[in-house]
Amino acid sequence: MAETLERNETVRRIEPEFDGRGRPVWHSQLTPPDESCAQCVMVPDRVIPVIFVPGVMGSNLKPKGDDGPRWRMDGALSALAWIFRGPKTRKKFLQPGVMEVDQDGKVPKDMAVPAEELRRRGWGEISAMSYSGALRWLEEHLNDFSRAREGLRVRLMQEALGAEVGEACLTHEEVRLSYRYRFPVHACGYNWLADNVDSAHTLGARIDEIIARYNQTDRMRCEKVILVTHSMGGLVARYCSEVLGYRDRILGIVHGVMPAIGAAAVYRRMKAGTETNGSLAGWAAAQVIGANAEEMTAVLSTAPGPLQLLPSAEYGDGWLKIRGDGQEVALPRSGNPYQEIYSARGVWWALCDPALMNPVNEERDPVKRAQQVEDEWRGYERLILERVRVFHRRIAHRYHAQTYAFIGDSNRHKAYGSVAWVMQAGPPVEPVDRWLEGDAPPDQLDNGIVLHQKKDRRSVRLNGSTVDQAEFVISPPDAPGDGTVPSHSGLAPKPHCQGFMRVEVEHEPAFNPKGEGSAKALLFTLRAIVRIAQRVRESQFMMYEDLG
Repeated sequence: MAETLERNETVRRIEPEFDGRGRPVWHSQLTPPDESCAQCVMVPDRVIPVIFVPGVMGSNLKPKGDDGPRWRMDGALSALAWIFRGPKTRKKFLQPGVMEVDQDGKVPKDMAVPAEELRRRGWGEISAMSYSGALRWLEEHLNDFSRAREGLRVRLMQEALGAEVGEACLTHEEVRLSYRYRFPVHACGYNWLADNVDSAHTLGARIDEIIARYNQTDRMRCEKVILVTHSMGGLVARYCSEVLGYRDRILGIVHGVMPAIGAAAVYRRMKAGTETNGSLAGWAAAQVIGANAEEMTAVLSTAPGPLQLLPSAEYGDGWLKIRGDGQEVALPRSGNPYQEIYSARGVWWALCDPALMNPVNEERDPVKRAQQVEDEWRGYERLILERVRVFHRRIAHRYHAQTYAFIGDSNRHKAYGSVAWVMQAGPPVEPVDRWLEGDAPPDQLDNGIVLHQKKDRRSVRLNGSTVDQAEFVISPPDAPGDGTVPSHSGLAPKPHCQGFMRVEVEHEPAFNPKGEGSAKALLFTLRAIVRIAQRVRESQFMMYEDLG
């Protein structure tokens, strides 16, 4: 065959196409006699699946039984449908036990891999608006066998990215080895309202299922997977790998903009709604996510997953501040935000306001209504102490041995490193700590909305006084980051990383190929996957004899 190819001047390359199960097929037609020769571009039969794990709110959800609104982020139109969903609708549907993963989201129909196969890989389970571009980019650049001499992996043999850890360019041998394997890109949606422990079990089951599929159904060789995570997906992956014992089925993990030890923005959003950043797009996003404390508390007070994004004990003390008249009180004080802030009750700066937990509570009997509020509060308190705190403890300082991570670190995209309530008006010379126990009367309600808690402002009456009142306002973001996660939290994994890089990138579009600053993040991810794949040399089952 080699002599034939040398003798013929024309080689007709036949690129692989893929059937409904993602298996390669080649199509050719008889042509008149000539001096050309058909050359099929072969595809390896040894597989290293790449599984993308999305962030909070990044998985499509539907009510069990499919009766009600779906949380499906196919695009702006489907997302904007949630603008008009107030606290009562959110409380009714956005509950862990009410929703389940919706697999029928939008998938691309113009790729070499058929939409049927992409759906089987889980692409329809996650937000197309946020992740479709990233999944497509990874699929194309990890399986570009016809461009093995000029693809992006070759480019990364010469191009530096500026990583602080693991910056060396790819070598010829690393790239050569990577082209001996297929890297089919999968996605794993999960119920982001539920405990991340449950989501980690979902991910573990998906890993088992994918490996079994390639070995048994598709008759390929597959032993381990590589995970790529966005935001909260990183916490899910860490629990799956390091607590549930899936490390031996995972070659490595690439984390993008992970709130490794939490994000103070979660406190801000539960107390005052999602920040708008002064833009129309920011306003629209806030309406979808939750525009005020009423909408956010109705959902988060029973949703352990998002609450597990709160600052953990690792985050440190003093990130919640109350300021006034040149004075400051900083909490937590003793490394226990769970009791000092999250489950504190009866103080205006506590995370959760019991009056906002259940907007569908229409009980008119004051005794029965009070009992319902009490029962709901006890459930919330157990959630904080038994799920949020325990989850944080179990993943603390635990990372896969082959961890790579990039974070957003920019003053252009500031995040809440700390949250400060700043006194705007009130009696002068009063020590600010005297206002910690104060609050306006709790019975000032209007259709379930607390009058003294509007957006980012809080009117506080001095404890024991019927006259003295002050107004506190939440300060703007104060720390470099990605707009959501401060670099302080993103930096936590660095000592555990084989590769680590800071990028000027925003949180939500961190993996979007069209997003500002994300091109370098995607190149870092591609390089990390190639590096992680080198561990295949440790496996007799997956290695080729000529590479042993």
